[in-house]
Amino acid sequence: MPNLIKLESILAQNLKLHKAKINCISQMIIGLITAQSSNLKKIARHFPNTTQIESNYRRIQRFLAETEIDEHQIASLIYNLFGLDKVTLTIDRTNWKWGKSNINIFMLGVVYKGIAIPLYWDMLDKRGNTNHLERAELIERFIKQFGKDNIEMILADREFVGELWFNWLTAHHIPFAIRIKKNSKVVNHHGKLVQIKDLLRHVSHKETYRHGRILIVDGCAVRVFAKRDKDHGLVIVATNQLQTLDAMTIYAKRWEIESLFACLKGRGFNLEETHLTKMDRVSKLVAVNALAFCWAYHVGIHHDKQRPLKRKPKSNGRPQASLFALGLDLLIEGLRLVLLNNDKAVFRQLVSFLTPKPMKIGWCWFFVVCRDSFYYPHHLVRHAALDIAG
Repeated sequence: MPNLIKLESILAQNLKLHKAKINCISQMIIGLITAQSSNLKKIARHFPNTTQIESNYRRIQRFLAETEIDEHQIASLIYNLFGLDKVTLTIDRTNWKWGKSNINIFMLGVVYKGIAIPLYWDMLDKRGNTNHLERAELIERFIKQFGKDNIEMILADREFVGELWFNWLTAHHIPFAIRIKKNSKVVNHHGKLVQIKDLLRHVSHKETYRHGRILIVDGCAVRVFAKRDKDHGLVIVATNQLQTLDAMTIYAKRWEIESLFACLKGRGFNLEETHLTKMDRVSKLVAVNALAFCWAYHVGIHHDKQRPLKRKPKSNGRPQASLFALGLDLLIEGLRLVLLNNDKAVFRQLVSFLTPKPMKIGWCWFFVVCRDSFYYPHHLVRHAALDIAG
């Protein structure tokens, strides 16, 4: 069993929890990463201790039932980890059903290098979309902790529209770039009320169109941008930054929160595998997921800085392998070495990636981890082998 003191120390500096709770969340994070599942039983099986699985399982259940986690402490840990300052925020929902229960997570993330970083979230006790009060409350939590001046832009998809919402953002001087519905009503140059798609019939798929007039959409003065997607459908983005020249490029980064959900739910930690239905407990499990995600993502980012790898783009232009996937593979294999060999040096390196200034990745253990990885070009494997032999 590895000594978790280094990991516990980092978490204890940021989360004001009892020592036993810090130990439990440390083991949960490692169990979540190595199991790649949010199923509590599977996490319990991967606790890095010699305790019986059933005892670990009951410990997780007690932690989720009894522990109060300060959301601002989690957010500050993550904000400082990535050295964030002025940021572009993106909001979206992800939901699924377990039995008759609707699990609906409303997430606020920071746009960052291709995948959004989770900061705040709400558990919605309903199936559908948010209202303007729920959206405003989530943004206000960010403002309370980090200040309004640190918001560069709010990005959101077309379900996050409405007069009260647009006016709240504008009244608080918060810039936004939000996709709007093609049947949104606007006034044409004849003074007639029409659907906005009627003003944009001429838009081609070749370039982004910037409408010449300032329009009133949902009671708010906005500049409108439009383009055609690959299926020739209209993508229409409205911004209250009336002088901006290209809100479409900024809005395109909204997709990063979809990548975050994919990491949490699919190719990362399979969040939907949890059988939890009580909202407060799911929210705490999301907090553990967020910490594990940021740990893996930070490993991937710093490895890419240290030794950039060629990642072939997919048809949509995004890399075939994300920095999160790269970091998660390195983290899983590194933890495997630690658990098998009780390698304290490797564990110190891994844990350092939960700090803003991590240690350099050890070349020798990195070679062991990556020699069979599809990320790692064969000619570099040969060079690494020579380095180790020499």
